[in-house]
Amino acid sequence: MRKGKRSAAVLLTMALLLSGCGAAGPAAEGEGKTEAVTESQVAEGDEKTEKETVNVNEGMIPQVIEKNVTYVMKGGNWEVKSSEITNWTRTEDFNIQDSVWIIDTDKASSIYSELDYSLRGKPATMYIHFGSDLGDENSSIGTSEDGTQKMDISLNISCDIIFECDGNKFYFEDVKVKGGECFMDGTSNIFVDAGDGEEGVISVPADVRKGESEDFNNALPTAEETMAAESSTYIKSTIFEDIETFNSSSGNLTDGVWDVKITNTANGENLSPELTWDAVDGASEYVVIMIDGAWLHMDVFTTETSLEEGEIERGDRGNQYVGPYPPSGTHTYSIFIFALKNEMGKVNLAFDAGGNSIDKIYSELDIDKDGNSGNVIAYSRLDGNYTKEK
Repeated sequence: MRKGKRSAAVLLTMALLLSGCGAAGPAAEGEGKTEAVTESQVAEGDEKTEKETVNVNEGMIPQVIEKNVTYVMKGGNWEVKSSEITNWTRTEDFNIQDSVWIIDTDKASSIYSELDYSLRGKPATMYIHFGSDLGDENSSIGTSEDGTQKMDISLNISCDIIFECDGNKFYFEDVKVKGGECFMDGTSNIFVDAGDGEEGVISVPADVRKGESEDFNNALPTAEETMAAESSTYIKSTIFEDIETFNSSSGNLTDGVWDVKITNTANGENLSPELTWDAVDGASEYVVIMIDGAWLHMDVFTTETSLEEGEIERGDRGNQYVGPYPPSGTHTYSIFIFALKNEMGKVNLAFDAGGNSIDKIYSELDIDKDGNSGNVIAYSRLDGNYTKEK
């Protein structure tokens, strides 16, 4: 988090004036005259030093700031000459363990330093749930590069994070907190290690909301939301979602990830996946489609309700397969199985090529060879991600 270049004295003045800070004693340096006296009480230029305490209650971590403030007599009034922080700690009753915090922002990049560029200018919400594994912690007075005073925190604890932005939810488990820093305005920075060598800074605003475990649990992404967030080709919606569905499964799909053996990669064997699905009353034929966004990897026309692993190879229309081979990152390879009432009409399928659309394929399958609509009785869907090997 970037701080404005203000002197420590000016920042102390702001903290003392904030109604939520519970400041006690005379105003900070620079705020002018604070106490009128007569010449018989004290002489011009006399000084006095008093101990003062500021309580900062905004933000994630409540703070107690103790300082020595020196005043000088000018024109019959005490004015602040200097202020020195002598102690800066968290409040004694504060416990971060098992706490939940919610950050809302109109600009996602203001929350996390290492955010993907495509999400930076968009509204976002972050949920943070700290664990119960708090290790050693302590605090000390520090100074930022621009001279801003702060409280440095040594904090050893883990947390789970949900980041919601642009219609996607990203879930990070067991993120390691390496420390933090707090400022007089109630803002703070939390230094985290998200794994795989990625380190970043979570910027916590003063208006962060304290939540409950229920808030965090309700925000957890579904399996579909997790898959969509990880992939660049997940199909979020179709035009045929309202028709009946039936069950299907694959022994090559585990927890939303395809087995490497079905891939057409250096580590794969390019074996078509094993598939099993329920028989649908009134169905004369099934059409099996595997598609990666718009790239067609399989089309099979069959009267059976199962396919063995490796049964389909690169062949002719209606009996062809080529395994996943993402050019980069993570792609979703979706299998749609359509149960047809009658023989299909004309269907355009660009195998092992882009330009396909699952909505268009469905629309064409829904018209039988005699031109009658309503040919698709029901459908089933299986989604699995695969990530290009590094």
